[in-house]
Amino acid sequence: MEFTHEIYFDPTPKLKSSPVQIFFLPFNNEKLNCYNCGDKYSDTLSYKQKYCKQCLLRYIKSRVDNNEYFDVNIITNNTPCNKHESTRDINFTTRNIQEWCEVCSEISYFKNYYVQINTKIQHIFMEKDCKLCGKSIDEISYGFKMCSNCYLIHSGWIKSIFDTTVPILCLPWWDASNKSKACNHNLKFLTDCQKWCSSCFIVYVGCRHCLTTNIIFGITNQTKCRKCKRVSDICIDFIDMCGGNSIIAEYLISMKTNNQSYNKIACYMNKGLDPLNVYTFIECELKDICSKKTIEWIPYSKIDNLEIIAEGGLGTIYKATCSNNFVAVKRFSNSKDISRHFLNEINSLHRCYNTAFIVKYYGITQDPDSQIKDYMLIMEYASDGNLHNYLRENFTNIKWTTKLAILCQISDGLKTIHNENFVHRNFHSGNILSLKGHKKWRNKTERLFIEAEERRSILTRSGQLCPQFIEKHPGAIYTSRSLNSFISQLLNRPQHDKWDSSDWDV
Repeated sequence: MEFTHEIYFDPTPKLKSSPVQIFFLPFNNEKLNCYNCGDKYSDTLSYKQKYCKQCLLRYIKSRVDNNEYFDVNIITNNTPCNKHESTRDINFTTRNIQEWCEVCSEISYFKNYYVQINTKIQHIFMEKDCKLCGKSIDEISYGFKMCSNCYLIHSGWIKSIFDTTVPILCLPWWDASNKSKACNHNLKFLTDCQKWCSSCFIVYVGCRHCLTTNIIFGITNQTKCRKCKRVSDICIDFIDMCGGNSIIAEYLISMKTNNQSYNKIACYMNKGLDPLNVYTFIECELKDICSKKTIEWIPYSKIDNLEIIAEGGLGTIYKATCSNNFVAVKRFSNSKDISRHFLNEINSLHRCYNTAFIVKYYGITQDPDSQIKDYMLIMEYASDGNLHNYLRENFTNIKWTTKLAILCQISDGLKTIHNENFVHRNFHSGNILSLKGHKKWRNKTERLFIEAEERRSILTRSGQLCPQFIEKHPGAIYTSRSLNSFISQLLNRPQHDKWDSSDWDV
């Protein structure tokens, strides 16, 4: 049983479930050729919905009853047809799919077939009433609309592969869109009736007997059509994609989870409005989750040219390339059986991601070597090295503006960490990195720093500030009485100005 309280529910009470599968409609409206027979798809006249005429003809020949399996509108195309010459004129229209003719008929639209309507064509057709029940539909707005009496949405919970429950929406139409309604990323198509988004982890499963679609907000092994009760196995081996580790897989998905939004989805009710409003509801509820940066699984095959640059107690740091870009790769030693150190570092980076002065991450991967299987974190590469080496090599040439900019960038990075209730625990100049060459710090106090720099040069030339003291002792600028007045002017200012650089990251 998928649902916590499963009772019979018919999402399309005015339509029947087809005894045979309906193959003439694609699950991806952007495809040009039929998934089933390979022929080129045709378009409906009103909304450019794709269908295969060859597979439709086979379907009609396999059925002899007149049951309503489709909410369809068929018109004549005025092509001479020996079979229907005496029975059809220019005003001919029918809703019986059995009356479709490959010679003289055209499909105007399928009502139980959804694809995101092109805004340039959505105004060309308007219905005033439902063709299934006769109910009056919104007569004011134009575009593709559905009847709230004949198209009913069911919501509830379903068990995920992690033994938790995730929300599910059972839609009473065939969803042939190729983008996620939550994050707008392209969907990955698994079969001719299954697709999913690897960014927001939403799965779409269609029933080819009832033309309904289940939208599942998480990864599960199977789902059931609410109309015909047929069960579909879902072919996403997500755990295997994450190196076979269910902890990693669950963690990646959890970062796209919001319990409050999921509760609203699981309790969704249409309340008599256009059923298609459910897509706006999904987008509004999940937009904040989908806009957040999350850690991705990066296949190890994309990591090239590994070069060791540092080693420590918990692992090794490499310089490498990923998709033709330089990256830093941090290997966690003996992490085959996933350690808390690895997950803790992932979590801390994720919580501090959307801020300046913190090293960015791209994703995680795993060494495929069967004897190692260590997990690795793929991060931004600090091309200009660390602060310790920079000061050692450039101290005498660093201007006041640069020194103060670096100090403030470091302070901002630490503030971000502390605001998330973290402590660094290994804070030193070797762990402060420069990601790109510095930019000059500009603000209202720049004149004071220029004067301080000029004064330092004068004192050095006059011998009042010993050259050897300056070159070998980085603290000289803070202990020099001659420069103290300039420093005091800056430290005693009532407010701090912001600089335009983001070079030094913690």
